[in-house]
This record gives sequence, C-alpha cells and structure tokens, in this order.
Amino acid sequence: MGHQQLYWSHPRKFGQGSRSCRVCSNRHGLIRKYGLNMCRQCFRQYAKDIGFIKTDLSSPPSCCLWRWQPPPKWPTPPSWPPSDPS
Repeated sequence: MGHQQLYWSHPRKFGQGSRSCRVCSNRHGLIRKYGLNMCRQCFRQYAKDIGFIKTDLSSPPSCCLWRWQPPPKWPTPPSWPPSDPS
C-alpha cells in the first residue's frame, strides 16, 4: 500500500479529528455549545450577526461573557385592504 492509500484513511467518527469549524474548517479552538461548531476566531467575527451580545463582567450576573439575545420581533403588518376611519 502506498502513501496515498494510507494517508487519512482511518475513519474519523469521534474525537477532535472528526469536527471542524463550519466557516473556515479549522480544527482548533472549536466552540460546540448550542451546536455552533465554530472556531473561537470565527465566533468573535460573527457573534453579533448570530445574535450574541457581549455582557459587562462587572454586572451582578457575571456567569458568562457572551449572552444570546433573540432577534428583534418584526411589527405585525397592517391588515389589507385598509379600513376607512369614516
């Protein structure tokens, strides 16, 4: 068996070798919590787009640095056709 047949031929179903960042395919510093599967560098880059906000560590609930905030709710559209106020 040559090198090409043996290189990376072992199945990777578990462990660090089986997981990678969904953005840049990096295998180091992976954040798997909440199913993010992003490396820490990409998380810092896209945290606000995802909906995370950075919390102040001096505030009383200082359990975590990043907190997820749900996206703002869209206003309900007006009914159509508009009713006449007269």
